[in-house]
Amino acid sequence: MDSLIKFVAEINRKMGIDLPTNWRTLTDPEIARRFLSGVNEYFFQTHADLGTTVFQEQDFQYFSEFHKFWEANHAEILDARINETQCRVAAKCLANAVSKYGRQILSLTANTHGLGKEAVAQVRFLTANQDFREPPEDQFGRYLEDPTEFDASSVHQDPAAFLHFLGMTRLSQTDKRLDFAKNAALFLVDKKIKAFGIAGHFGNNAVEIREALVNAPNLGYGSKKANMFIRDMVELGVWPGLSHYDEIDVASDINTMKLALRTRILQTNIPLLSSFLDIFCWQYSYIDEMSAAAWRRVWELWTEIDARSAPRSPCLMDFMLYRIGREYCDDDVVEFRCERGHAFLHFGARLKNCKLCMAEGRKTPAKPGLRVLPCQVNSHDLPRENGKLLLSNDNLLTVFDGVCIFENSCEPKARGFRSFDPPKSISIKGQTGWTNSYADRERGGGGMMG
Repeated sequence: MDSLIKFVAEINRKMGIDLPTNWRTLTDPEIARRFLSGVNEYFFQTHADLGTTVFQEQDFQYFSEFHKFWEANHAEILDARINETQCRVAAKCLANAVSKYGRQILSLTANTHGLGKEAVAQVRFLTANQDFREPPEDQFGRYLEDPTEFDASSVHQDPAAFLHFLGMTRLSQTDKRLDFAKNAALFLVDKKIKAFGIAGHFGNNAVEIREALVNAPNLGYGSKKANMFIRDMVELGVWPGLSHYDEIDVASDINTMKLALRTRILQTNIPLLSSFLDIFCWQYSYIDEMSAAAWRRVWELWTEIDARSAPRSPCLMDFMLYRIGREYCDDDVVEFRCERGHAFLHFGARLKNCKLCMAEGRKTPAKPGLRVLPCQVNSHDLPRENGKLLLSNDNLLTVFDGVCIFENSCEPKARGFRSFDPPKSISIKGQTGWTNSYADRERGGGGMMG
């Protein structure tokens, strides 16, 4: 039990509290018993007098004393700040990238299979709210198979059949997906419109459309997905003339948040907490909101630096930011060594044999070692064959030949570089969410189930 006892002592030391000289009069098991019982009681147990919080216009009992504390104090403790200097550096990076590679690097890529505007709007509206963890596969191609499956009345009457048609019943959080499908369909049915008519119904005003989607009950359209849907409708040519489009923000997700933290346009007092402590996702929501604000500030500075290269709305940055966060900010470069002393890099850890030995006609096992980010390695040292990166052509590392456009902002090769990770979210409502994981103080047990 040494590690736990040392931890108890270290926590006190960090808080500046001296333990009494006789604090070890208790046995190790008794110290562990009392400490863990107290931690469990404060962080993960509720009781009748604790009170309630409000989520989606419903009252929920606080999950624990810590939950109540965290809701009230998370912003002050994290103290997320937009760094103006780093925002200007990031804006210059983006302006330089567009000058070098062209505006197409900001383009949205989606295979709509040549569908008309009404079909594109209907498909995207009924699927964008399902785009969590794993997006619907070839959603526009599904429309070609059977357009009637996207009829709002049919989806409202039988949302399970719609999800089965999309091939999404194999995914998690089915209860949430069913609610989102049913309520999105009801949104259209109640207004007697198809998705294409949403713009006209709200005066072709991007902000009013966003607010309507976000405020509709249990629709699945938070700010992220609403911003993403509106961006898609404009960029795919469905609603090209929306007003107030410049007020639509980057559709923040874990990738754009990760990039905001690593470029240091967004900074916090401490590294972010694990989602197991972010009860009811207060940290996630706070960092999500601050990340979007930070990227908006980058966009504003970009328009000051070079209005010709800057997009007309910050939301047009998000597809590229998302891809950089997913494809560049992943520690997928692995250092390999073999018994003959060869050392080399490869993308991923599944390689079995030494590439250098194979070139010499030998077959020698290679063992994976340290994992690093692509940006922490000189571009010419990344895994290549005949000068070409060993990646698919549509990977952004290939597009930029292994050089991250934000290198001057992140400074990944500097000694003090820290690859901060973004917040993760545990579902607030759902079979594996916080609202199904309560533990009463008098009963013990409880918690989440996988």
